[in-house]
Amino acid sequence: MKTILFTLILGGFLVSCKSIETAVPDNFVNPYPALNKQVSAITIPVEIDLSSYLKAAEKEIPKSYSGKNEQCEGLSTFYNVKRDDIKFSGSGNKIGYEVGGQLKLKLNYCPKCQTLTDEKGTCILPRVYLSCGENEPMRKFSLKYSTSVKVNSDYSFKTTTNLQKFELLDPCELTIANIDVTTDVETEITKQLKVLEREIDKQFSAIDIKSTAKESWKLLQEPTEIPGYGYLSLAPSSLALSELKFNGKKASFNFNIDVSPSFTTEKPQLIPSALPNLSKDKADNGLKFGLDVILGYDSLTNFIRASFKGEVFEINRKKIIIDDISISGSADNRIILRTQFSGSKRGVIYLLATPVLNDSLKQIQLTNVDFDVKTKSVLLKSAKWFFNSKINQLVEEQGKFNYTPMMEDVKKEINASLNQTLTDGVVMNGRISTISLNNMYYTATHLVLRTQMAGTLKLILE
Repeated sequence: MKTILFTLILGGFLVSCKSIETAVPDNFVNPYPALNKQVSAITIPVEIDLSSYLKAAEKEIPKSYSGKNEQCEGLSTFYNVKRDDIKFSGSGNKIGYEVGGQLKLKLNYCPKCQTLTDEKGTCILPRVYLSCGENEPMRKFSLKYSTSVKVNSDYSFKTTTNLQKFELLDPCELTIANIDVTTDVETEITKQLKVLEREIDKQFSAIDIKSTAKESWKLLQEPTEIPGYGYLSLAPSSLALSELKFNGKKASFNFNIDVSPSFTTEKPQLIPSALPNLSKDKADNGLKFGLDVILGYDSLTNFIRASFKGEVFEINRKKIIIDDISISGSADNRIILRTQFSGSKRGVIYLLATPVLNDSLKQIQLTNVDFDVKTKSVLLKSAKWFFNSKINQLVEEQGKFNYTPMMEDVKKEINASLNQTLTDGVVMNGRISTISLNNMYYTATHLVLRTQMAGTLKLILE
């Protein structure tokens, strides 16, 4: 009888000292949805210095030329023109040209002709001859052109150049038979000056923006590395051109591009697409894209460990000390907390917790904390009192992780990647203004934090 009693007491003592060892929960990961691509309209500002084109246009336009309008009856004009250098000045959607010069005129006037004896006609009265700027200083004039410019869908220029003004600054007193012929003279000279419009349009047609568009299109298809996170691909789909604006000798415009940004951890192998025709212009709505931030369980473990390591519980005069706590995977849509403890009992148990987002507090909070089913089974047999330890309540109260510093680090890395020289003369300039954490998914090794980015992106062609 004593032997049986001793055996029971010893057995109870051994059971009470035995450490609690529970089996590791099975990792179970639900596939999470892929990022949805969002269409963003971004801007590539372009500025072209027109100086070389305008210089070429001036070179092709003669410095001096002559013209005439000869007829039997009425006013006949003969003129010589010398021009000064052309002054170019762009404003708004047009570019203007002003030029001064000097001219001399010879005129003759016949009030009535007959063609009976000469098919070309013979003046039946003596012709009246006049001159202006002949055998005297040439008379000064001023003229002004204006060119409006548009770009066709095939990237060629469509220009319309018009003579805006022709003015004799020191007009001749040209009167024949009490008829002022000054207006007629200006009209005839203006007709001849119209030939210069074609030369101006010809020079504009030589401006090549298609090469610039091709280079920009090619660069936008290249993925951009964001160190530590992966690769951002913009996937451009259409290209539009804003209205041209002129300022002095410079023309500026925007390429507006539709992109569908996507993010991958591995560098994607992309097949470049050909440059599309220009589509209808649309407003820049900024850069928008989703980004999955991978948060390794190690980094989250460090936070949790700092919050719980060394915590002491007393339950019915039994003491439990948390020696370590770490995240070891996920099961049942919850993360697994491996909890090592000592004290009245020692061993390892596994808790399950559901991380949730508290956007107002910018926190990831551990909720729905409970013992894993395998841990429950072991505790029911060897340490039922452990259920009253309120360890799950403590984890919920203190398991709060502020994700703001992490999001700021992500933003900093992305902004650094969006501001770089892509190639000679092409600089990418971007900025993420807002970043929000929208959802979380679990894998066996990490949390996936699904974020939404918004900002601006430009390609600057220098």
